[in-house]
Amino acid sequence: MLEVKQLTKIYNEQNKVENISFSIQPGQCLALCGGNGAGKSTIIKMLIGQLPKTRGHIFVNGKQVQSDDKRWFSFMPDHLQFPPLLTGYEVLSLFGRWQGATVERVKQCLELVGLTNDQHKQVKTYSKGMQQRLAFAQALLADAPLLILDEPTNGLDPYWVWEFKRLIQAEKEKGKAIIFSTHMLSIVEEIADTVAFIHQGQMLIYDSVSKLCQHEKSLESIFFAQISQRMT
Repeated sequence: MLEVKQLTKIYNEQNKVENISFSIQPGQCLALCGGNGAGKSTIIKMLIGQLPKTRGHIFVNGKQVQSDDKRWFSFMPDHLQFPPLLTGYEVLSLFGRWQGATVERVKQCLELVGLTNDQHKQVKTYSKGMQQRLAFAQALLADAPLLILDEPTNGLDPYWVWEFKRLIQAEKEKGKAIIFSTHMLSIVEEIADTVAFIHQGQMLIYDSVSKLCQHEKSLESIFFAQISQRMT
């Protein structure tokens, strides 16, 4: 479905994301992992056309994507600011109108993220976790073939981290392709099919989770072993 080749953004010699390549098929989940400043968000911004790439190509179903084509994905940013005086339902209804979603779909997405009982409360009263769930709901609205989620579990309590994993699995079973960035490697082991480890703008590892963990090694130990090798 999606193929990325040699995606690169160069700000200067010390600040760049370089030669990132990966692919993902319907029903698969790819995790972009790395620490703060590794380049995960830069990769996502290039994917969605928010940041111009220095070079590289993005293909969807074999056709090169133009930067202004937003039809093939839904996006959840790492921090989405909502109008504080609107209710959760009003916010999601606005997104629904922009994306062509029905009223029924708006209500369904609110239910999926557990906000039905709070939908008529102003967003300013929402906790960080509730606002994060509302942001996830807007990403689900359009029912696009690819979900791109930037740090989606930030601010979620343990129960909603568990619910997030369940929802991602359900979207995979519907045939959705999913890309998400995270630094929580335990989540990656549970829901991702493929992982890309990003460090200082470079892709250190790109492989299937099952292959990486087949000898009972954790992704955390693999990742930090790679970083240690780079530092020696």
